[in-house]
Amino acid sequence: MGKDKTENKPGLVGKLKTKLDRMLGRSTDESLDIEFKPQKDVPAARRAFRIDVDNMHVICRTPRVKCRILDISASGIGFASSKEFPVGTVIDAVLIWSGKPVLKNLKLKIARRTPKIVGCEFTDLERSQDKVISKIVLAAQKRLIQKKHSGKHPDRTEEEMAREIEAQKKRGVAPASDKKFKL
Repeated sequence: MGKDKTENKPGLVGKLKTKLDRMLGRSTDESLDIEFKPQKDVPAARRAFRIDVDNMHVICRTPRVKCRILDISASGIGFASSKEFPVGTVIDAVLIWSGKPVLKNLKLKIARRTPKIVGCEFTDLERSQDKVISKIVLAAQKRLIQKKHSGKHPDRTEEEMAREIEAQKKRGVAPASDKKFKL
């Protein structure tokens, strides 16, 4: 009996195919031909888990525009805009949450663009900025989990951010939100 080319490969797909054949009681003659071809030309659209957010905005310096943030992750944001942002452009921005600046002097690289949505990656993050972004994403994830399990809508994210800023002040680290930013 001849072995097919997938059984000779020790890779994950070959192992899965062999296991599936055994589970279904197939002989090698009846076997399915499974082959996995990764797309090398298409870059991964996202590298981190995204969280949908409310009442968060980004103010871009060039072009001067305030946009509503749709989602945020540890690696970037997506925001709604009708203004033109060419892919690859790096813009200076301020992250606004509930009307208050949370992160200033934030650098965003435009990664993708649709007619209404702009996808950006964070670039050149300072350690304090990275920490604030991580806290925002973690707090939003906790809120989603609590909401899912309790059916309630807890909103503790702002309290957690205020605690983090106070902790940074006590340690002598100037939080990113205390820096001056002029439009």
